[in-house]
Amino acid sequence: MNRIISDNLDTRSFITMTYAVIDLNAFTMTFARAGHTPLVLLKEGKGELAQSLLPNGLVVGLRIPGAHEKFVDLLEEHRIDLARGDVIVLYTDGITEAMNARSDLFGDMRLSRIIGEHGHLDTADLRERILREIEAFVGDADQHDDMTMILIKVEAAAAQERVAV
Repeated sequence: MNRIISDNLDTRSFITMTYAVIDLNAFTMTFARAGHTPLVLLKEGKGELAQSLLPNGLVVGLRIPGAHEKFVDLLEEHRIDLARGDVIVLYTDGITEAMNARSDLFGDMRLSRIIGEHGHLDTADLRERILREIEAFVGDADQHDDMTMILIKVEAAAAQERVAV
């Protein structure tokens, strides 16, 4: 994939991405990232600070000598066990790089703290909480980047385990 994409991008472009597969039978998540923001994990929906998951990985599509070999060398795939109540958050840098009028960044720590404090909420309420906190932080400043977020909360339903998105 890296070779195909690099052959079709101009020399000033690259792509960041995260790959995650949730195995409902094994109750695991396998993931990798290519220069993208960390994944955030809050175990069992409680805690003061959620954990950033940051495996190594180089951006996709670089067109410089040796980039593909470096991409292959750096890419790490990790697997974690999931449990009922775990919260997983994937997001673009527009979330953590949202700026206020003083050019302060919202930041990874602030996002992790909010997820830790409010991870017990359902995904819709948690999303609204995060977006309200960003809006309050940014105030009247202009938005500089897209803000995309995927929230996953691991739940148990009757006798069968499932993941709700």
